[in-house]
Amino acid sequence: MKNVAKVFVVSCGLVFSASALATSEDSAQYFHNKVAEQQIPLGEIALKNKDYAKAYEIFKPVAENGNKIAEYQLGYLYQNGFGVEKNIEQAVNWYTRAYEQGLPDAGYALGALHYYGVGVQQSLPDAITLYTKAAEANNPLAEYMLGTLNSNGFGVNKDLSAAASWYEKAAMQGEGQAQYNLGLTYYSGQNITQDYAKALTLFNAAAQQGLAKAQFMLGLMYSVGQGIPMDKNQAFYWYTQSAQQGLAVAQYNLGIMYYNGQGTAVNLNQAITWVNKAAAQGLSRAQYFIGYLTYNGIGFTKDAQQSLNWYTKSAQQGLADAQFALGFIYHNGMGVQKDDKQAFAWYSAAAKQGFANAEYMMGLFYQQGAGVIADPRTAAVWYSKAAEQGMDNAQLMLGSMYAQGQGIQADNKMAYVWLNLASTSSNSQIRDAALKMRDAVAKNMTPQDVNVATQMSQTYYSKYAK
Repeated sequence: MKNVAKVFVVSCGLVFSASALATSEDSAQYFHNKVAEQQIPLGEIALKNKDYAKAYEIFKPVAENGNKIAEYQLGYLYQNGFGVEKNIEQAVNWYTRAYEQGLPDAGYALGALHYYGVGVQQSLPDAITLYTKAAEANNPLAEYMLGTLNSNGFGVNKDLSAAASWYEKAAMQGEGQAQYNLGLTYYSGQNITQDYAKALTLFNAAAQQGLAKAQFMLGLMYSVGQGIPMDKNQAFYWYTQSAQQGLAVAQYNLGIMYYNGQGTAVNLNQAITWVNKAAAQGLSRAQYFIGYLTYNGIGFTKDAQQSLNWYTKSAQQGLADAQFALGFIYHNGMGVQKDDKQAFAWYSAAAKQGFANAEYMMGLFYQQGAGVIADPRTAAVWYSKAAEQGMDNAQLMLGSMYAQGQGIQADNKMAYVWLNLASTSSNSQIRDAALKMRDAVAKNMTPQDVNVATQMSQTYYSKYAK
């Protein structure tokens, strides 16, 4: 009996010791949790106030005691060098600790590091895995990134439906960029039913968060009345909000509203200020407009050389208006030595983009052999392109070529059709010339042919009138 008693006492002692140890650990964890409950909000306030040194001081001991939120925040501070020397390895370490405890935000952060190859080997598959796990835990940034990857086909098959689905999940959680992207999807109707009302709602939500692109889109929709009655005052307001954040296209549109007095009083100085800001950022449309103002001496001292510089900057970015303007300047020798080869090159660049005025000039150059070897057939091709866009002078020239069989097989009916169409021009010189030539062509046609050509003219008028 004594032996049994001794064993019993020892066993009880072991049970007592284990129980005491568990109680000690639980007490420590309880204490750490209580400290974390008090310190985490203080650290987040410090972050909000950009007092990063204080935030680091608060989060460091809490993170070392295993709190996943503090671990994540410590990773954020190390990643950005806020309140501590920047150290990507430490950032990865702390993010990993938080991720292993199941914090979705940490999963997203690690995914971003893998996506860009910062502190870790760049790996799109690893990024997608991490983003997916975080998104499945409803992390809005991860949902947004999956939307972006699906939208562009990065690391996955391009799937616009899946992209819209992920954007919607993130947008419902208030992620501004996702709201904007989903709004743009509804606005464009790409792989989804176009819905301006939904786009407007989403843009408004993102704009209220200060997203400049969304503010611009609201300005655009109010400006032209898409999904909402046209309201130039509201357009002016939203363009201003976006422009003040530095979005070039908003700065340009705001400048144009000042120039035209839309939603505000006409103010040429403000117009130039805002368009200049956009031009300085390289916006081709703004550069073209500054070129136009300097060429015409509007708000500037008239300066052909400055105008040429601005037009060239814009034209080199591919803006057809600027390319045509350069062609016009070189063709007419305005502020530069006349150079038809240069003119032809710029007209050609604009014409290839379907710019009707340039197409007409290409026809003229090929017909006259200006800056290029004369080629009536090619001239007729370019005149046809411009004529079909409603260019009355191209319609006149094309009708003349059909009448004379120049560069194209002679055809009185087609000559009559195009000349009849040109005779509706608002330009009296073109109108009078077209009527005279049409009547001359009609003398060589039977009444039946004239009747057929007249009926064809009505069809052409509905398709190709200006």
